[in-house]
Amino acid sequence: MELTRRQLHTYEEDGLLFFPSLFDQAEVAALTEATETIAAIDHPSRVLETDGETVRALHGCHLMNEVMARLTRLPRMLRPAEQIIGDSAYVYQFKINVKAAFGGDVWKWHQDYIFWAKGDGMQRPDCVNVMVYLDEVTEFNGPLMCIPKSHHHGMVDVMAEQGEGSWKDNVSADLKYSLDAATVAMLVERGGIVAPKGPAGSVLIFHPNLAHGSAPNLSPWDRTMMIVTYNSVNNVPEPTGERRPEFLVSRDASALQADPEAVLA
Repeated sequence: MELTRRQLHTYEEDGLLFFPSLFDQAEVAALTEATETIAAIDHPSRVLETDGETVRALHGCHLMNEVMARLTRLPRMLRPAEQIIGDSAYVYQFKINVKAAFGGDVWKWHQDYIFWAKGDGMQRPDCVNVMVYLDEVTEFNGPLMCIPKSHHHGMVDVMAEQGEGSWKDNVSADLKYSLDAATVAMLVERGGIVAPKGPAGSVLIFHPNLAHGSAPNLSPWDRTMMIVTYNSVNNVPEPTGERRPEFLVSRDASALQADPEAVLA
């Protein structure tokens, strides 16, 4: 998939692009099966909700499953990322956010880049998030809410919340770096709020400094999303302290080659 000049301009202006039904039902089924396989593994990369039972997030999925690895090399995923970044790309991070029916908790308003800058030493936001919906996303099951144009403000350097001091502070309901109410109100006044909704197989592409968050899922429908973060091969983090685990920050910064022959199902 090749982004048009108009789509690239829209991304530059708004910080996001949405493509309904970019993956077909068979592909979604294959990705869902792979997700369920990974979720059943008791691994440090798996994060649970506060109930200690419900899966909240899975990390490093492309390192654990061949279907997920093939996904990252699909032209539909990789080529738009390369166009936006303006460079060759590698998988910096691969995570799946599972907002389970009746149990998926809140994700506070935040920007992604601050976690990577402060936690990993990433120098520039020369990266992009490509999100695939594994469930239909509606107004009821905790859709991702985004503030268009908020990326133009750059990284909002907020103070860290108190936590246990581990990487899990970055993925818990009490995020380590969340935006305060005044900042969110200011950003919304200038850009509004959108919540891209669509069928399973839809894709949302968004900027690492785009402010976003989601409410708890009180509905009887799951809302599972996988997020591949592509980073420029010339923007590899330079940590000043202890590195975060490889399932959070890929050690392999080799440029990906798009595989037009790769299939998921």
